[in-house]
Amino acid sequence: MARSGWLLGPALLLCLGLPVRAQEDHAYTAEQIQGGYRLYASQCQLCHGLNGDGVAGTSLSRQQFRFVTTDADIRRMVTNGSTGGGMPPFSLKDEEVDGLIAFIRSGMDRTGISFRLGDAARGKIVYDRSGCAACHRIAGQGARIGPNLTDIGFLRRPGQIFTSLTEPIKATMPINRPVMIVLKNGRTIKGRRYDEDTFFVRLIDSDERLVSVSKGDIRSYQVRMDTDMPSFRGRLSDGELGDLVAYLTTLKG
Repeated sequence: MARSGWLLGPALLLCLGLPVRAQEDHAYTAEQIQGGYRLYASQCQLCHGLNGDGVAGTSLSRQQFRFVTTDADIRRMVTNGSTGGGMPPFSLKDEEVDGLIAFIRSGMDRTGISFRLGDAARGKIVYDRSGCAACHRIAGQGARIGPNLTDIGFLRRPGQIFTSLTEPIKATMPINRPVMIVLKNGRTIKGRRYDEDTFFVRLIDSDERLVSVSKGDIRSYQVRMDTDMPSFRGRLSDGELGDLVAYLTTLKG
């Protein structure tokens, strides 16, 4: 899809390091994301790099931009180019631009998981109302039973966050799986695995205490394949899920 020898240049979605807060409700399909990846690989990657950080001060995968905020801004930048001349305009089909936007909004997730982004301010209300802080902690506020979410928007892509909310068993990372340990003295300890090395297992128990267990004292050690995280599919509307995903993606630590 050559455009007179040009590739998408340095002005595409340049960054100030500010997190994007979704201002409109948009759904991005797996097909759009995968199509956007193919377009990015052929047209954008030479300048912006494999991970979207090839231009100084820019990180497309982390949603750090200078000149854009909304999807409409991205569309105008791609279609009209930049006034400074760093990037020429491109005559792409609407569906091609849609795919490129979807791929960028996904955090450049090549797996292409469908997701919806709503309004982050509303998502904070959904987070508080749904009782998420009873298990999770953000910036020192909330419980430690579940994983800390302070930098979840940095660690996980929007599609992965959406999957965590709707199919938590599928999305639970191995280090966060619940465990049950039976010691040689007969004591049973249950909790969320916090970390593990050659000699010790550390977990957060139901009372939010950090418990360190020597592997030499363990009789049996079971890592459960289920999760204590509930699915919010059906408990929240599609719009509320989109708002919650939008809020969580802004949490960069």
